[in-house]
Amino acid sequence: MASKSRRQTLLSRGQLRLLIWVLPIVILLLSLLGPKQEPEAVISADAERRIYQHPVPQQPTFRLHLIAPQLPALDAPSQLRQRLISQALLTRLRQPDELGDWLSVQGWTAQLHSHPGYRVLQLESSEPFADDALQALLLQLQTPPALNWPTLLQRARAEQYMLRQDAEAWLTSPPSLTAQQPIQPHVEYAQLLQPSKWRITLTGPEILPLTLPIVSPMSLPVPTESLPLLLEPLPVMPTPDSPLQLHRWTLPEVNSVEAFAQLLLGRELVAQSLSLWLEQRLNTAPGRRNGYSLRWDATPHGGQATLILQGEGWPELPDWLPQQPGSEQMAAARERILIQLQSDTGLQQWMDLLALYQLPPDSLQRLPAQLEALQLPTMQQWLQSALLSDYYHTLSLPH
Repeated sequence: MASKSRRQTLLSRGQLRLLIWVLPIVILLLSLLGPKQEPEAVISADAERRIYQHPVPQQPTFRLHLIAPQLPALDAPSQLRQRLISQALLTRLRQPDELGDWLSVQGWTAQLHSHPGYRVLQLESSEPFADDALQALLLQLQTPPALNWPTLLQRARAEQYMLRQDAEAWLTSPPSLTAQQPIQPHVEYAQLLQPSKWRITLTGPEILPLTLPIVSPMSLPVPTESLPLLLEPLPVMPTPDSPLQLHRWTLPEVNSVEAFAQLLLGRELVAQSLSLWLEQRLNTAPGRRNGYSLRWDATPHGGQATLILQGEGWPELPDWLPQQPGSEQMAAARERILIQLQSDTGLQQWMDLLALYQLPPDSLQRLPAQLEALQLPTMQQWLQSALLSDYYHTLSLPH
């Protein structure tokens, strides 16, 4: 006798209809009751705004920037001084009989980046930086290296001579108009690299309990005396292919988020005005050779703007530049800054600026609102005050 098999459903039609209605609600409730998303990590700073940290859990290593502010070098002797001190610091970091072996024992790699207004010593480690080891490094860094300073100066002069054969490089570091002052480089080295002058930015998997040593200058060891050196750059006078004009002015002090926003917005507006002029020039006079390079160097108080114009026919900048920005340029400048802020690769460079200016740690979060609040007349006045100040100057190099 053949048996008849029957399929039995686990749920009735009514139950299935109920499940269709209830299941999405259950999924929604589970998602709401599930583990909470971690809040976005923000930049933190110590009470004195000398140490800025930003946790990046997915970053495999700890990256620490030691920032040493310095005055900008506006002429050849000053730039030679900066080059000499930087080379001495590199010697201190790389030579095994100096700090090279000590850094290797710690498992730290070191790179030095020199800017006109500050130096950055970048340290990287797979393990968290120990506070006592970091303080020991800063105390050791102040000791000048044991080297032949006259020989190091000769090498620095030769390197500077090769660089200044480029016409634009010569314009940005012209010969000094004042009398040459002798320096004792080992003494200046110790003064510039005092432990109390450094600032820190750190990114890594976690926040670290770091401090900076506070050492009175009176308690620091006095370097051994040596004969002073004269900072006399090797003479060079390049001839450019077309006329060059240097325009340089001091940027206002950055002591607030609003001032920081003005600085960033002003830079973008100047670049846009020059680019638009060049585009129009290309259409009306295609055979002319014109170009420009714009550099804004941050310094502890504000910065220096250096603009080099190539070719002829440029307008008179002090009166012309403040009148160029319009509403479209303001919108485009804001958008460009916001895009730069959203980049993941440049976060620590932004933090370096916060540490240099000692701004509030939430400045980057507040920048979009500050940029939006700045109006066109305010920025035109900001540009005009800088370009008509006593610190604005020009220098030409004819071909």
